[in-house]
Amino acid sequence: MRKTLKLLVGFIFAVVGVTQANADDTREITDTFSAKGIEVVSISAGVGSVELIAGKGDKITVLVSVEPDGNWFGDGPDRDDMEKITIDSAARNGRISLQLDLPRGMDEDDIEEHWEVEVPANLEAKVRIGVGRISIEGIAGGVNAHAGVGEVKIDVPGGDVNAHASVGNVRVKSATKSHGDIELDADVGHVSLKVNGKSYQAERGWGPGASLDLDGSGSDEFEVSADVGNAELVIKGS
Repeated sequence: MRKTLKLLVGFIFAVVGVTQANADDTREITDTFSAKGIEVVSISAGVGSVELIAGKGDKITVLVSVEPDGNWFGDGPDRDDMEKITIDSAARNGRISLQLDLPRGMDEDDIEEHWEVEVPANLEAKVRIGVGRISIEGIAGGVNAHAGVGEVKIDVPGGDVNAHASVGNVRVKSATKSHGDIELDADVGHVSLKVNGKSYQAERGWGPGASLDLDGSGSDEFEVSADVGNAELVIKGS
């Protein structure tokens, strides 16, 4: 079963990879936002990757590399349309939302977008991607991450974590010293939990998946899951 799952996920990433454009077609978009009064940063992407890391200071810095998705059905958007792409930002009620603003006639499947975002460590992060990879590191205010088809990797010092992939693997590391309830689930795949060096046995149902629940009295709660893929959590807080 695990061999079949690895082949399936590998095939999906191979299909995604063949659409990558030439590096000469890449356009970089940068912006900086004040984090004053911001508690949550939310990023929504279509096809590509999102890398979110904790930084110093009170600024949110964004670099997005955008390239046309030349696929089997066409050559992708032309240079003029690429130059019209901007970062759409909206800040209200302590939350800043970031996504690309595309020109009329272009949709998110026409391009690949690769985000590199640096935010204050105390913010809460919410990240969504349709197809691709999510990487979040150093964020202590809590993480909510979802990939449609892709991979989710999270490495944080603490805070709640809710991470899910419809198809793909989810791997979470936390250095919290105060874990609360933990829920791991994979409809098709396996789950893995290790807390301060101790491994916990998963519960298997009648189907090809597995699940694992562990109660905790701490403040940081974890929900890590995959529909088709593996869900892994490592806590090392001592």
